[in-house]
This record gives sequence, C-alpha cells and structure tokens, in this order.
Amino acid sequence: MEREHKATASLTKDPFDLTLSSMIGLPNGAHTQPSVVQHIDFYGNTTSYMIQTVRTDEGVTSFVTQVSAQGSARYVLPQSVLAVLDRQRDSLTTKIRRRHGKRIAEERKAAGLKPGFMNTKRKGR
Repeated sequence: MEREHKATASLTKDPFDLTLSSMIGLPNGAHTQPSVVQHIDFYGNTTSYMIQTVRTDEGVTSFVTQVSAQGSARYVLPQSVLAVLDRQRDSLTTKIRRRHGKRIAEERKAAGLKPGFMNTKRKGR
C-alpha cells in the first residue's frame, strides 16, 4: 500500500533564515558551528544565546538567537555592527591600560623609583 505525501511547507520568508541559508556553503566562504552561551542573572533568570559567524567575500556576519522565559529573538549582525563592537572593545582596552599605567607610574614615583626610560645612561653625554 503506497501513500502519497504532499509537501505543505513553503519556502521561508524570514530574513534571518534567508540570510543564513544564502551565506552558508559559498565557495570562498566559511562558517563556525553554533556556540551556545547561557547567562544567569542575579535573580536566577537564564537567557541562552546561540551565536554563529559566517565569512563571505563581502565580509563577516554573525547570527544571534536569544532565548529566555519571555520568548526568543533572532538578530543578524552585519560587518558594520561587528566593526563597531571591535572598535569599542579596543577603545575600552586602551582606556584601562592607560589608567593602570598612570596608577603604576604614580606608585613608582611615590616609592622613589625612576621611570624605566630614565634608568639607562646615554653614551656621549
């Protein structure tokens, strides 16, 4: 006895699905496996983030799925957004290094230690 199966599913119209499926498998592209990160806040609420990054000839795009008790949301982060995140992270790193450098210089000065560049003697002077 044979059964006929009719396809009832239609092609997706969701921008997240369309973008992800169009980018994976391109000849010069590469993609990571999805990684899941769970964040638990002070009250014990858990939010899960599934992150996957795809590189194509046009650049890098990250796909983020956020799932919590309130529901889920999906985001496509294009290269321009990722570039801003990288710049801001670098800026914060520079600020922290500068702050620690000034603190260490003040501590060394209070202890009577000369800066490293003043400890060496120049030849000919």
